[in-house]
Amino acid sequence: MSVMVTGARIVLFGKSGFVGSNILKELGADVFAPSELDVDLTNPDTLQGVINAGDVVINAAGYASATDRTPKGLELFQRVNLDGLRNLADACVNAGAAQLIHISSVAAMGMWDGEDITESMMRPVKSPYAASKLEGERLLAQYSDKLSITILRPTSVFGEGRGMAASLCSLVAKGKVPLPGGGEAKIPFTFIGNITHAVRLTVGNERCFGKTFIIGDLISYPLKDVVSALAQGMGISIKIVPIPVRAAYCAALLCEAAARLRKSSPLLDRGRLHTMTESVCYDIDAFVEATGYSPPYDLQASAARIAQWYLSHNPSQKD
Repeated sequence: MSVMVTGARIVLFGKSGFVGSNILKELGADVFAPSELDVDLTNPDTLQGVINAGDVVINAAGYASATDRTPKGLELFQRVNLDGLRNLADACVNAGAAQLIHISSVAAMGMWDGEDITESMMRPVKSPYAASKLEGERLLAQYSDKLSITILRPTSVFGEGRGMAASLCSLVAKGKVPLPGGGEAKIPFTFIGNITHAVRLTVGNERCFGKTFIIGDLISYPLKDVVSALAQGMGISIKIVPIPVRAAYCAALLCEAAARLRKSSPLLDRGRLHTMTESVCYDIDAFVEATGYSPPYDLQASAARIAQWYLSHNPSQKD
C-alpha cells in the first residue's frame, strides 16, 4: 500500500501545455497553477514566493517539439527544458517543497525496439529534444540529497487535440490510410487520461520519492489497430494502404532536407518513422508496484474519446 504525504498543496507548472492542461483537469480544485504570464521558469525572480514549504510541485512545462533541430529550437530546449528546470529545482529546495514531480519522456532513454524495456535501459539519444530530456534528468540528480524528486517518463501520449491523434483522424476521414509497413509495428500509445491518473497516484506518494518510472499502458498496440479503433469511433469504413518502409524512409530524408532549407521542423523525420515502424513494449511493472496503477482507459475507450473530439471539431466529417 502506498504511503501518502497528506495535506500538501499541489503546485502545477505548464498548465497551458497538452499534458499540463490535462493534469489540471484531473486534479482540479486541488491544484494551484500559476499563470505563465506571471511566472516564467526561465526568470527565477518570478518564482519568488510561489512555492511554499511542504508543497508538492508538478513540472509539466517544457518545449516539446520532438522534430525541431532549428537554432531557435535548440535555444528553447536549453532555456526552457534545462535552465527553467534548474530554476524550478532551486526554488523547490529554497522553499522546502515536499516533492518535485517532473514529467520527462521515454525519449530520454534513446530509441528502442523489442519488449520489456525498463527504466534502467539507456541508449544514446539522437535528437535535441531527447537530449534535453536526458540532460534534465541528469540535472535533477544533482538535487537528490536536497529534494524528494519523482521523474515520470510517459510513453507515446495521444489524446483529444494531440497532433498525432488529429493527424490519424484526418487520414481516417479520407477512407484510405497509408501506413508504413502496413501498421504492423506495435506502438506504445497511451491515452492522456492514463497519464494524468498516473500523476495523481504519484502526488505525495513516498514510495515514489527518489524514483524514475516509465508510465503508459500495460501493452503496446499495432498501429493498424489504433487506426481501426479511431475509424470505429468515427463510424467510418477504411482501407489501410501499406507503404514500404524503405519508401517511407526516403520520404523522411526528403522531409528533413526540405526542413533544413526552410529552417523549420519536418513533418516526418527518421526518429518519428522509427516509432511507427519498430515495435517497442515498455515495462511499467515498477510503477504498478509502487502505486497500484491500472490504466483507466483501454484502446477502444481512448479512441472513442479522440474520435468524438475530432468529429465535434470537424462536423463535415460526420456524414
